[in-house]
Amino acid sequence: MKCPVCQNVTLLMSEKQGVSIDYCPECRGIWLDRGELDKIIEKEKNYIKENNQKYDDYKDSHDYSKHKNSKYNHKKKKESVFGDIFDIFGD
Repeated sequence: MKCPVCQNVTLLMSEKQGVSIDYCPECRGIWLDRGELDKIIEKEKNYIKENNQKYDDYKDSHDYSKHKNSKYNHKKKKESVFGDIFDIFGD
């Protein structure tokens, strides 16, 4: 299949976490087949739910009152599943 933007470049295919992604090595455009976006959205919902539960468990097991206004009062934000799925150029 040819890139809709570049028109003379053949799209490459990559599969990440069960999602097939067609991408152009020239313009770096990304195209998804039917249903692939739904898979990504479902994976992201599950990822958020899982990490919110882990954060709540972590927060409940630590006493932050003695660390008020310190670096210990903030947990590092987790990255999204999108970063892993769309990191096709890092391979």
